[in-house]
Amino acid sequence: MSSMPIRLIASDMDQSLLLSTKQLPVGTFDRITALARAGIEFVAASGRAVYTLEAMFAPVLDRMTLVAENGAVIKRHGQLLATELLQPNDYWQVRDFARAQGRGVPFVCAMDQTVLEQADDGHEATLRHFITNMAFVPDLRDCTVPAPKTTVYLPDGSAYTAMARQYRPRFGAQYTVTVGGPTFIDIMSPRADKGQALAWLGQHLGIPTAAMMAFGDTDNDIAMMQTVGYGVLMANATPNMQAYARYCTASNDDRGVLLGIDRVLAGQLPARLT
Repeated sequence: MSSMPIRLIASDMDQSLLLSTKQLPVGTFDRITALARAGIEFVAASGRAVYTLEAMFAPVLDRMTLVAENGAVIKRHGQLLATELLQPNDYWQVRDFARAQGRGVPFVCAMDQTVLEQADDGHEATLRHFITNMAFVPDLRDCTVPAPKTTVYLPDGSAYTAMARQYRPRFGAQYTVTVGGPTFIDIMSPRADKGQALAWLGQHLGIPTAAMMAFGDTDNDIAMMQTVGYGVLMANATPNMQAYARYCTASNDDRGVLLGIDRVLAGQLPARLT
């Protein structure tokens, strides 16, 4: 297959591994088990919370790693390995900025739950597609616990524009600022992104980043794609992502990640980008 066999495969979740229905494709657990038997670590690398990923992957948690909250939380085989947390003043600033913009729903992604303000409870039904443990408080400034991430939800789909024009100019010098698709702006510690998490995990496991493969579709996958030796782009990826990958696979709804894993298990690589 290559001079350096693949020893770790990481995949983004939304618009990558997950179908558009937000479900795992049939056969995901079988592939993770097969990778483990082949000595290849599977990593779910997502902007989602660690407790959400644990529920999704419950049958195979002892055979894989979770990189949650865009790299702020790393948990392997059920053991918490590392965190990079924001302090309350960090996410209070984001909350106040979002409110001053007059649009966007700020929330705090804590280790055990996601906290929103009661004024935003009308968005609960939509956000439940992404968040499984939700709580409401009168004011996010009442929250005082360190948290892996803070997010601004933009239901009008303007996250890419708002990140570039408002959030990155305001917070980019202090924090990692990215998007998790068209409706979410994510802000984490400057030491937290998917790429830094995979590099740390590689050091912990003795796996060089050159022996890693990653599947991704949009901006919060850029650091991951730049870190690994084999970046694989989903067919449904945003156009800007072509600059960060050498390989490609089918879309999320065509089970592109599983097809790519099957190629690795067969001693092959995904197709080259043209």
